[in-house]
Amino acid sequence: MRRPVASAEPWNHNLHYHRVILDAVPAGCDRALDVGCGTGALTRRLRQAVPQVSGIDRDERSIELARAHPGADGISYLLGDFLITSFEPGSLGLVSAVASLHHLDAGAALRRMAELLRPGGVLAVVGLARGGIPAEAGLIVPAAIGSRARRAASARRRRGSPPPPGDGYQPPLVWPPEHSYRDMRRLAARLLPGSRYRRHLYWRYSLVWVKPS
Repeated sequence: MRRPVASAEPWNHNLHYHRVILDAVPAGCDRALDVGCGTGALTRRLRQAVPQVSGIDRDERSIELARAHPGADGISYLLGDFLITSFEPGSLGLVSAVASLHHLDAGAALRRMAELLRPGGVLAVVGLARGGIPAEAGLIVPAAIGSRARRAASARRRRGSPPPPGDGYQPPLVWPPEHSYRDMRRLAARLLPGSRYRRHLYWRYSLVWVKPS
């Protein structure tokens, strides 16, 4: 499989964890769907490794920007609600979601994602959740320092380059998330037995599950 190249987008917490999704793409994956695709940064990277890639989002401006991007060739973008849009069960090799699961009914969304996967397909999520003190205290300072350093390095690399289409656009935000990190770990264990849950530095968790054959 041809490995996706590094993103040219300005660094942010979500882009940093795209590698979790890209590393989870199963061998021979031919169809992928990104739920809550935003302006399409992840779908463009997935398209380098997967022949058929689609993205869906409820935000009309995000979909407009995704479709207008010069790297959007061969990617299908859908405007709509993932939970009510018609997709064929068992038709996908990968379903991903980055910072979008907390915009949905998490349980219903995870069940639907699992339904759409063929056996051996992968569900890969990078999500946001509610933190807690003191449990989160040990991550706050290193995350803040690391975030500032990475943003500064990204700005230096991009100095003098034209901004990508939609640079600076902020889609609607749902905050705070309904569920805590503990809630999401327990929900994944209940709905997706055998899933791999990890807590990450930059205010994110990841969830990767392979649908049993």
